[in-house]
Amino acid sequence: MAVNPYIAGLILLVTALLQNHFLPGFLPGVSQFVPDLVLLVVVSWALLLEVRLALLTAFAAGVIFDLVAAPQVYPIGLNAFLFCLVALLVSYLGQNPFISGNLRSVPVALLSALVYRMSLLLAERVIGYNNFQPAIIFQVILPVIVIDAALMIVIYGIVRFLSRIKAPRE
Repeated sequence: MAVNPYIAGLILLVTALLQNHFLPGFLPGVSQFVPDLVLLVVVSWALLLEVRLALLTAFAAGVIFDLVAAPQVYPIGLNAFLFCLVALLVSYLGQNPFISGNLRSVPVALLSALVYRMSLLLAERVIGYNNFQPAIIFQVILPVIVIDAALMIVIYGIVRFLSRIKAPRE
């Protein structure tokens, strides 16, 4: 299944803007618990598309996410690398023909959010931040992973519906 590039770009831009600008302002006291909407879209596409297209959309999602981020904390391309890593893992490990898409998406989202958040913590440690502490893992990362898994059914359904829209004829 191919994805319409216009719809894909619109989905990525809207989710990146929601995650970086709207949700932290909407939840000012608990902005560290903002769900990883762009990651959930990448995981959905990794479950729906073939590996080649999933990696392409993951890279584009990471670049858009890095460019839309208000305070530039990470180097541009870090999220693109991590999203490609997650998409590759999901594409190869998340393909089980015996489980339906909605049921399969929740544990895959849980595992991919854990891999993404732990990789992001390790990258922050390499950059020079001292965030790799047990308190951060238990008080911030684990609740966000549960929120991501809960939102995955909705995001997966929306992405699956929008991915069925065909590309314009040339």
